[in-house]
Amino acid sequence: MTVYRKPGSIEDALRQAVQELSPQEIRQATGLTAAKFRKTSNPLDGTDLELADAAALDAALIARGRSPVFIEVMREITAAKLAELQGDERPETDFARQLVRLDIESGTLAKEIDNALADDHVDQQERRRIARAAQNVMDHAREIRDAAEPPHVSGNVTQPRAEASA
Repeated sequence: MTVYRKPGSIEDALRQAVQELSPQEIRQATGLTAAKFRKTSNPLDGTDLELADAAALDAALIARGRSPVFIEVMREITAAKLAELQGDERPETDFARQLVRLDIESGTLAKEIDNALADDHVDQQERRRIARAAQNVMDHAREIRDAAEPPHVSGNVTQPRAEASA
């Protein structure tokens, strides 16, 4: 069963961290197994991520030369809550940061494709990883599109000239 993790969520950040780090790096950083974090990344599981573990995983990502995932998610969540407290209906979207995240997702997709094609054979598991990475790219691109131009709301539709003059 495919588990949907909302892009930009803590669960999605945890999924990304587990994909980027080896099981040894995860155990060294947190003292816990990768399986524990894969289970925790399931939003339907109900298991909560400890803040200390999120910080340890971000530190392991930075040590590996990767971008921290939890810091960015927390910034976005904090900005949305601040806007809510200040009475803003919709928080200001930082398109530069959103585009960087889209670029990272696109890079992950390219990496999955390259890894799958390395042996000139794409197996079922590789196809699933490619499909998951492609879905992440599409979901994030949709978020950016909707932030730039919210989906159409009926009621403010202008008629074509031919119909208006008839």
